[in-house]
Amino acid sequence: MARKRVKLALILNESTRSTCCRKRTKGLLKKVEELSTLCGLEMAVVANIPNHPHPDVWPSVPDAIRTVEKFKALPEIDQSRKKMNQEGFFRQRIEKLTEEANKLAKRNKEMYMETVLYQCLNGGSIDGLSGQELDHLSRMIDARVKQVEEAILVACDLKNKEKQPSVLEEEIIPGNINIVDGGVPAGGLPLELQILKEQTWFMEAMNDPDQLVPLSTTAMPPLKPFDGDGDDLIDGFTGDI
Repeated sequence: MARKRVKLALILNESTRSTCCRKRTKGLLKKVEELSTLCGLEMAVVANIPNHPHPDVWPSVPDAIRTVEKFKALPEIDQSRKKMNQEGFFRQRIEKLTEEANKLAKRNKEMYMETVLYQCLNGGSIDGLSGQELDHLSRMIDARVKQVEEAILVACDLKNKEKQPSVLEEEIIPGNINIVDGGVPAGGLPLELQILKEQTWFMEAMNDPDQLVPLSTTAMPPLKPFDGDGDDLIDGFTGDI
């Protein structure tokens, strides 16, 4: 169960105020000890409790005096850094709440103008709007139109990219590999991919002879019958073997 928020105001009942002071002082000293141990901070607490003969000091009187003297030895600007009293705390709290309230008011206004916009789209009238509200409505419509235009551009870009063929699907003519600087062929693909493409084309051509293109249209002469001496195979050859 969530703990009830405590109202930050002076407790009017003296007995209740004294009891609360003792409990919270004890809890404060415990938290300071935990923070000093866990984070290695040099800290000191001096609590002057009403109707008590001596103030409560943590960790001890000599250590607290040494910490206070070390603090007073700092420059004035360092002493006032992050220092806060009750008035400063409430001022900071008020500023934070004011900022949150302004954000909520702005959001409520935007939601109201969105409602007016939808009513206008459904045939509603804008006769009752002030000049400031009309200006806000106009800027909201312009922003929505810009968002729609940007969404259309993004969709068109994606559609164009889907239509463009990938680099691997481009046709590569076998036997026509031109190497440029950097070892990359003129076609734009690395040499290994072009060689692989040619090998694939060659194997497909071997399996399907119809894809082969003859090197010449001149008919080849008929072969002579082999008579066993091998002279006809080297007919016309000159030179030493």
